Amino acid sequence: MLNYQIAAVPRRNRVRGLAMELLRQRFPDSPDPRREWLPPKPDWKTGLPDLDVLEEELERVRERRGKIVLYGHDDMDGITGLFVGLRVLRREGFHVVPILPRREFEDYGLLPERMAPHLSRGDLLLTVDYGCSAVKGVRWARDAGARVVITDHHTLNPPLPDAHGLVDPQVYGASATATVLAGCGVLYAALCSIWPKWEDDDQLLAAVALGTVSDRVPLLGWNRALLHMAGQIRRQALTAGLRVMMDAWPGDGYVWSGGMVRHAITSTVGKGNGSGIDQMLDFMFSQDEPSCRKAWIEMRQHSDQRAHVLSSLVKDAMKRKDDQADAYGMILVKMPEIPSGMGGTLASKLSKIYRRGAIVVSRREDGALVGEARSPGDWNMAGFLVSLKEHFTSAGGHVKAAGFTYAGTSWEELRDVLISHMPEYPTSPVPRPHVDMELPSQPDPSEFVCLAPFGPDFPPPALKIDGMRHLLNVSGEPGWCITEDSGE
Repeated sequence: MLNYQIAAVPRRNRVRGLAMELLRQRFPDSPDPRREWLPPKPDWKTGLPDLDVLEEELERVRERRGKIVLYGHDDMDGITGLFVGLRVLRREGFHVVPILPRREFEDYGLLPERMAPHLSRGDLLLTVDYGCSAVKGVRWARDAGARVVITDHHTLNPPLPDAHGLVDPQVYGASATATVLAGCGVLYAALCSIWPKWEDDDQLLAAVALGTVSDRVPLLGWNRALLHMAGQIRRQALTAGLRVMMDAWPGDGYVWSGGMVRHAITSTVGKGNGSGIDQMLDFMFSQDEPSCRKAWIEMRQHSDQRAHVLSSLVKDAMKRKDDQADAYGMILVKMPEIPSGMGGTLASKLSKIYRRGAIVVSRREDGALVGEARSPGDWNMAGFLVSLKEHFTSAGGHVKAAGFTYAGTSWEELRDVLISHMPEYPTSPVPRPHVDMELPSQPDPSEFVCLAPFGPDFPPPALKIDGMRHLLNVSGEPGWCITEDSGE
């Protein structure tokens, strides 16, 4: 059993002095900011709806001797969620069949053509990081005689699918405690609420840590608790594949940022046809360490090649950005061609460069126009796109990351739809870089590293000294850099 206590944090990570003052600045309404920085071990049952429904449906499918069709998402959050579901449910005696969509040529959502070969009457369709907007897919599954429980973390935009259960913390409102969880975290929490013995499983915690950081969800509240638990896992208890990835984790398990992890691990895996994501599920279950290390080296080589391609794409996209959309505070780019899986990465790069929301549109092999959208948080991407859902065959996501497939084929018509709606959607185009406190001189950076890890909604400390903004840099030897970057 892991010893989850704030006191169990290594001595160098105990908060005092300027670090404590910074926490008071960030959590001014909290009587104990330290518990905001590292909260108590979560009570999963208090944060998720329909857990009783999930438990009942699992018992029913066990009694019927049916199978569970586990439908995931083709990114690190979805893949790690599939790993969580497969590991727990198979060990609990269920027959589980995973489904992983191929977004390079398929729409977002629960696709009947993917489910039809696997889903039978009486089976349970269980989703991970997926499904909260899949009205048609859920209706098809129910008409086929299946039971349906959705586990997701994305923004809810009515009409909601008529599933038997919807395990999504967004049901309780955007400010609910569990809404910070990634999709893999929601499934982990749901299954651990039913079988508490899995809560301290090293393999699950490693997978959830990878999926959580990869998905850019806030590193606050329950996510910090999960990452603290993951920082105490026993490497020898991991599979060879998980061990290879955790060996690549930067820092010492505590002092790191989300960007460092995504650069070292998520970017190495990649996304899309030919990337490591295609083999990642088998990789995480593999016990063949030599084979995993060889595969990881090959992934790194492919990652380096993608980085060169991405650099060229960024330069081209900066030339192609739409001036009218730019005037509304949005980066909109139509690219003639984007390699599979790189649309979201390109949108992220543009969002970081211009510090505003970015939508990258390209044409898929089947002729459909698809969009990947990213935001630093000032523009609610999911809300914006879903408000236009009558124009899309599918659309969804969360505040900082979303996507869509356009129902038509004309770029000019899609551009008009997007731009005409931008003035109606409130935004603060360029977020002001945060400053935590003003000091007369640079303090020793080691005073603040105790607050790591840093990431979305919990960025590195930023100080104002002599009118200049100094940001803590923890990649390598901690130090200060003068920059307007968020540091995330």
